[in-house]
Amino acid sequence: MPVVMPAGAVQQLRLAQRPAAELQPGDFYLHSVPAPTASQLQPGQLLLRPCYISVDPYMRTRMQASGYDYIEHWQAGSVLSGWTLAQVEASADPQWQAGDWAIGHLPMQQRLIAAAATLWQQRTETPPLDCMHPLGMTGFTAWLGMQLGQPGPDDTVLVCAAAGAVGSLAAQLARQAGARVIVAAGREDKRQWLRQAGFTEVLDHHHRDFLTTLAQHAPQGISLNFELIGGQVFHGVNELMREGGRVVLCGLISQYQRAQPRQAPANLAQLQRRRVQVLPYVAPHYEQRLPAFRQAMPALLDTLHWQLDVLEGSLDTVPAALIGLLRGDNLGKRLVRLV
Repeated sequence: MPVVMPAGAVQQLRLAQRPAAELQPGDFYLHSVPAPTASQLQPGQLLLRPCYISVDPYMRTRMQASGYDYIEHWQAGSVLSGWTLAQVEASADPQWQAGDWAIGHLPMQQRLIAAAATLWQQRTETPPLDCMHPLGMTGFTAWLGMQLGQPGPDDTVLVCAAAGAVGSLAAQLARQAGARVIVAAGREDKRQWLRQAGFTEVLDHHHRDFLTTLAQHAPQGISLNFELIGGQVFHGVNELMREGGRVVLCGLISQYQRAQPRQAPANLAQLQRRRVQVLPYVAPHYEQRLPAFRQAMPALLDTLHWQLDVLEGSLDTVPAALIGLLRGDNLGKRLVRLV
């Protein structure tokens, strides 16, 4: 049955409890709060209507009791938040006007007030969805990973989960840098999309013979592994790393639903013996590089293939979107469009 809200109220999405295992719909609930109004704006503030919410794997790590301390943890009763594309309904900042688009990390609430200084501003009639993917934080994460990994013509680069939001862009940026790029994805429609994006060495990292096939494709070894999956895939690829290679550790998505989600592969120490650099990173630690990204990435936009995976609904669509994302249901960047 639809939720009946009192007049003058808006809904928030909150965490019901920290999940002990895989996410379930019951781990979330909607909560009503008084609707903010333009009359409440203080100087420098905006009244916003969120229209698109980014759904990302790191959200699951925020539900852990510890670890991943670069961002605030959620606990029972916490209002969820995420990268959001919102439209300005009223402004108390002279640089902003009603109708502008604002991009920022915002609470998941139907209407809200936020400081203009914390937001990116876009003026366009249509939603600037490129700012939620290649020109947004997923694009920044991919670009930053390649800045750290420094792929070049002498490299054989591996990107698994390469049809996802970050992996798809990272693989293309490595290819643009002149590297040979091997990509992998776990579903045939994803692998077909990668072929359409111009990749010729497209593997299935779920296949039982994945590592054997990968070794055949890379007899000299992998020199740069852009790691997104973790678990057995990470362990197996370590065995194929080239002397003096690099592992750019972006994510461990296969482990995020576990009670101990940050387990290193048992063979990690052997990378040191091979002089393989392990470069873990999270994008918020490199915010000083955002100006360089914003200068460089728009010029690359027309050369990139990117895919939006948009689900339509209300705030209660977000839990299902996140649960599905962690199962690998998405192809490209997953968003929820609030209708």
